[in-house]
Amino acid sequence: MAELQNRWYNAVLKNLPAPPSTTQLIQPAPPVELSDTALWARENVVPPASLTFNRQLAESTSFFDEYTTVIQELSVPESTLVAAIGSGVHQEWLAYVRGLTPQPGEDKLPDVFYAWAMTHHPDIANEGASALRDIVRLRALQRVLRSYQGPPPKPAEYLGGIRELLSLLRNSSSAMISFDSTTTSGDVSGTWTRGTNKDFSGLWSGADQFDTTTAGFARSVVTVKAELGAYALWAVNPDPCWYDSSQLHVAYTKQTIPPWASNPRLYWDMAFGERSGRLQRAIASLIVVERLRSVVTSDAVFSPEDQQVVKAKAAAGLWPFFVPTGDGVTNNADFEGGKLRLETTTPTDRPLVIGAHVLPIARYLGASRTPPRGGADRY
Repeated sequence: MAELQNRWYNAVLKNLPAPPSTTQLIQPAPPVELSDTALWARENVVPPASLTFNRQLAESTSFFDEYTTVIQELSVPESTLVAAIGSGVHQEWLAYVRGLTPQPGEDKLPDVFYAWAMTHHPDIANEGASALRDIVRLRALQRVLRSYQGPPPKPAEYLGGIRELLSLLRNSSSAMISFDSTTTSGDVSGTWTRGTNKDFSGLWSGADQFDTTTAGFARSVVTVKAELGAYALWAVNPDPCWYDSSQLHVAYTKQTIPPWASNPRLYWDMAFGERSGRLQRAIASLIVVERLRSVVTSDAVFSPEDQQVVKAKAAAGLWPFFVPTGDGVTNNADFEGGKLRLETTTPTDRPLVIGAHVLPIARYLGASRTPPRGGADRY
């Protein structure tokens, strides 16, 4: 089945077209529920390093959760301000602030400092205000992220919602994916995973890729004609109300104390490391379609028993899109002379997420692709 899945991947790249440097196929592809939170849930994922992401089999984590864990382990200590303005001026500043009535809010401190320093120490006014802004900004972001934990917990918002996605699809062009397993290459060594393609299903959703019925199908001559009534790329942008790319960029590019806290529960390698980092990749955009009509044929001759199994399992969703039956979706498995014909159709205004464009975290953050090196205080 791996060889067939690789060939199908290459067919998708060629027909859409899509670049091998970022494209990942997603299965199964149930219709997105018509709510913003359902769409955001599809975006809020750290994808695995595989050309196929099987949401039922592969372990994945929430981008929001992993991002939050990193941000909560960062620190801009008061010593940063002391280093910028000197200990003597720092003591003067603290005495001044303590004497103010009413006390200024934390978000006002950089401006208050700047006004005070321009009168008493103008040579360090800008440096001090900048250091204070860094301290205040991180603390405010950490408070916002804690508020999402609840109770009750809040969903992580992304820019754009289901209404905007449906509007995009209504104004998008159609597309066709044509596939013949005998003429499509299975070489995926030049892709972003260097050929890693794992955890995909067999002939129906949930079927093991080594299942005997699946194996017979995979060895046969397989064709696909997939008509996509609408095809679009949906940009994935975390909402700035909780996402600060500059803070994550600092965390990725520096392994020192600060910005990392002196006694963190999470270390740099645990977040970004190549071996076990939990935030190595991010989704830049989703590949979304609607009004799908997929017809699959196989020249294998299935036994009566296998025919009954395939017909019984068809409602779970069939290769290669694995869209479960219901809400206007139909899946039919027919046999003529034992040879298989599968047909899947989906309705208007029920978008399917069939893939994504995945970026390594360095590229996502606009950082160097070479992991940063730290000094003595490295994490």
